[in-house]
Amino acid sequence: MTRVLVIDGYDPSRDASARALRDAGYDVIALEEEEAALAALKRGGADVVLLDLPLAEAEEAANAIREATGRGARSPSIIALVDPSSSRQRREAGHASGIDYFFLRPCPPQEIVKHLLRMRL
Repeated sequence: MTRVLVIDGYDPSRDASARALRDAGYDVIALEEEEAALAALKRGGADVVLLDLPLAEAEEAANAIREATGRGARSPSIIALVDPSSSRQRREAGHASGIDYFFLRPCPPQEIVKHLLRMRL
């Protein structure tokens, strides 16, 4: 079973994403803070990390995740939800920080599930 770590500071959004992912059969850990997420990664790992944070915070979290897990085959795929207005340069900087994929907001939870299934994650 694919384990997804959701990091989102907004309770209703985090809960909706976690519920939709669980309903689709994913093993989900949903947390508010980066520090708790890093501890969860060290305890049990994750296959996918979904960051629903402002882009600067998502970059910081991705850097910390890559430092904690490396960039090898066992490293999780990192997905960040970003505003459509974020520039290409900002997204490229996000890739450099360790973010693998970007989903554009608004991205309802059911769409997140569709994207993950399409990507075979």
